[in-house]
Amino acid sequence: MRARVVSLLAAALVAALPSVAVAQPGAPRMFTDPEAPGHGGFSVAPPTAPLLMAFHTCVSDCSTPKNHMIRLAQSPDGASWTEVAGWQPYAGSVPDVFRRGDTVYIVGTGVSKIDLRTGRVTAHRIATKRADGSNAMPRDVSFAGQLDDGRLVIVYVPPMSEVSPGASQYRVHLAVEKAGSDGTSYEWTTDALTIDRAALQVQGEPTDPDIFWNGSTWVLYVSVGSNVLAFTAPTLLGPYSPATQSVVSRDQGGVPSGILAPDGTVMSFVNFGGFGSSAVSIRRAVSANGLSGLGAFAEVLAAGPLGATKAESPGVSLNTPGKACGAGCGSTATVRAGAACTASGQRATVGKRTLTCRKVGKRLVWR
Repeated sequence: MRARVVSLLAAALVAALPSVAVAQPGAPRMFTDPEAPGHGGFSVAPPTAPLLMAFHTCVSDCSTPKNHMIRLAQSPDGASWTEVAGWQPYAGSVPDVFRRGDTVYIVGTGVSKIDLRTGRVTAHRIATKRADGSNAMPRDVSFAGQLDDGRLVIVYVPPMSEVSPGASQYRVHLAVEKAGSDGTSYEWTTDALTIDRAALQVQGEPTDPDIFWNGSTWVLYVSVGSNVLAFTAPTLLGPYSPATQSVVSRDQGGVPSGILAPDGTVMSFVNFGGFGSSAVSIRRAVSANGLSGLGAFAEVLAAGPLGATKAESPGVSLNTPGKACGAGCGSTATVRAGAACTASGQRATVGKRTLTCRKVGKRLVWR
């Protein structure tokens, strides 16, 4: 995924994924309200392979995000991949995936959750607030990791309306999950990166951020067209220093995702179609740290077998429980058995007991 929990394993997508029909799970509202749920719900066979990858595909007019479809694949080793059985692609763009406990979270249109105990996939509204409480309108949201108390951290760039073509400085933001929201609400915490336009080693606007642990330091990737820049920091929340900047991909692809493999190597993923090509695939390079010595990126997922012309925006994650949602994460003063809650299926930990928000009669309560 674009994140690290304990030690993250890298993923590669293979070009032989079976074609899956476009689903009719509900009326996506992504492009009138990007925070809205992306579908009406469906069920899958709970993924059990060690690795997960969210990505999107497109058939035509792919410069328009409304034509992108979010997909989810799993892999036993990062070399061979299959789509999660029962997955119904839905409208959305630049997705990412993260697992915590028995829930897999997918962003890209609102936030979808897979209950790994039942296989039920539900769709939820997502909200990200600025420090003043206003809507942050985040763009290119990616999971960055978890705090010690289990809360999720996301990384994103400002909305296009806040980035002028002649901007002299760019920022990448971090937001932390609001306690008790179960991955649906985030609050701006700090800026991961602030960099002057003139300081960029590749000119353009940094987009599509991704954060991962490479075994010795935290790494922030940003996409600049068909290039990828990397920055490092000693802690997840940074800041990521412009002085650590390196070029990971130069004209070899963008929209990156990095992940630490069990053998200590780092796998870096991009999407690239070659200049003048109408087809786009997901490519991978392997290195010692994801910062240098990557060499050439090789194709690992082609769009054709999926009935598409483009396969893009890889986001990889371990399919392991990660850090439990402990005190300060799922527990709040109002979380107790019998108390009202707001989102069906939401979980919270109180002491040694895990409560779930369930509908009882006409009310939602913690049980």
